[in-house]
Amino acid sequence: MALNPVHVLERMTLVAPLGLRFHDAATGERVGDGLNITVYPASNSAQRVRAYANRSGTYVLHHAPGLREFEHGAGDDNFWNNLPPPQTFVVEVVDEERRFQPFSFEAELPAPRGLFNWLSPAEPSSPASAQQSIPLYSAPARGIQSGMAVIRADLWNAQANAPAAWAIVEARMDGQLHARGLSDRRGSVALIFPYPKPTDSPLASPVASPPVNQNVPLLEQTWELTLGAGYAPTDDAAAAKPAPLPDLRAALDQLNAPPAKLWTDFGGAVELTSVTLRYGQELILKSQDSITVSPPAPQAVLFITPAGSPP
Repeated sequence: MALNPVHVLERMTLVAPLGLRFHDAATGERVGDGLNITVYPASNSAQRVRAYANRSGTYVLHHAPGLREFEHGAGDDNFWNNLPPPQTFVVEVVDEERRFQPFSFEAELPAPRGLFNWLSPAEPSSPASAQQSIPLYSAPARGIQSGMAVIRADLWNAQANAPAAWAIVEARMDGQLHARGLSDRRGSVALIFPYPKPTDSPLASPVASPPVNQNVPLLEQTWELTLGAGYAPTDDAAAAKPAPLPDLRAALDQLNAPPAKLWTDFGGAVELTSVTLRYGQELILKSQDSITVSPPAPQAVLFITPAGSPP
């Protein structure tokens, strides 16, 4: 039986002005669920629309204010080569499962074809593939998976006598970055990362016969880590009343300022630059004397001074 030919009366397209991909900074795994992504014009926060994840775990935005004509464009090469003038939008990212810290950033929309190009101030020369995914940093209350190390601290800005909100803390070993964390509004930060590769102790006697097995048991493994911090609030007033959400680019850009300083003993001005991580034990960092500040700071905090500031 001959089939009647199909006549296309009208062809409709729907083009997305923004596609976002995220990854867990602790594990490197893609995160495609559980995130609440809202986008609005920088000039009007009331015009919020939500981006939703598609089947591949990419968050796609539709119905953005002022971009209706763009979204019904042809979507062909000529269309993408002749985009309308960009408008500044704010993207807010909140994890409904509370695994990751919330944040915001600005984006010029419509974005060029493909995934949004994330240029991180912390790694400006990162490969193109890495620039197509936005990092998510662990929240302090996040559950810890087996085989993951944890470094915790409650950061306190003694100059502003307030929690050090939205500070960046890094842990490195032999110069290689192993973990990066973003503190919350209360100054709490958690660096969660896979344990470094186990190490073996040197032979007690290089001429021992037969050779002596000097492998260190896993539960006795330790690693020496170097700490670094980025914290550069504009002034004490801004530090005392941080924004509800950090601008992630601005937070990471703190790493490009002179380094902030962490202190083991604020009264003695002894800097905390390295720590020993032990397998199976959370490492909690704190200064030894929190009573030297007037008024006194809370107990069990780690003092931090902003970039370029004296202790």
